[in-house]
Amino acid sequence: MAEAKRSLEAQRETEVNFCVKDIRSMISSNGVTRSTLSEVKARLLELATHQELFNTDIFPVQNGDNESSLYLLSEDVNHEYAFYALSEIRGKMTPPHDHTTWAVIAGIEGEELNKFYDRLDNGKDEGQAQIRESHSEVVGVGTGVILMPEDIHSIHCLVEQPTLNFHFYGRSIEYLPKRKAFNMAEGTYKHFPANPHIYK
Repeated sequence: MAEAKRSLEAQRETEVNFCVKDIRSMISSNGVTRSTLSEVKARLLELATHQELFNTDIFPVQNGDNESSLYLLSEDVNHEYAFYALSEIRGKMTPPHDHTTWAVIAGIEGEELNKFYDRLDNGKDEGQAQIRESHSEVVGVGTGVILMPEDIHSIHCLVEQPTLNFHFYGRSIEYLPKRKAFNMAEGTYKHFPANPHIYK
């Protein structure tokens, strides 16, 4: 049993490393564009088909966590190309927020509703922001979404079954101090703190 587990861990590490290498090459060759991020999404969805390596049994929501657990799969020494697996259960929601870096989400198990928002103001007033929901997309098996640094979205886990997604960021979320969380009702925002519980 222990040997089989070590074999799966080694295989998972190999597949993750190959995937990150491919994504780094895509970004280096073509820059950060929506077209390039669509290629990144396709590569992540390819990796997501390895259900024996990535599933909610291996990456569960840990006891004591509030509806989600974040696992670090890979990160460059300069904190770029940060690759995570996010496990969620029904009820998990985030406020509308940006990332200040590019990001790609790809589905592995379950479903997650992503709502997207337009910012209506000019951004000149610190702490003030007017946003409006523009559309929504479901991230599930075989689907994903891409986000440019200024894009705003929120996450809503609405299904009964556990949900697992890949989250790939241009820079580690622990080193993005200017991310903004928006309050639509009040027309305000505040800086979004990093998740203090990341399993490494």
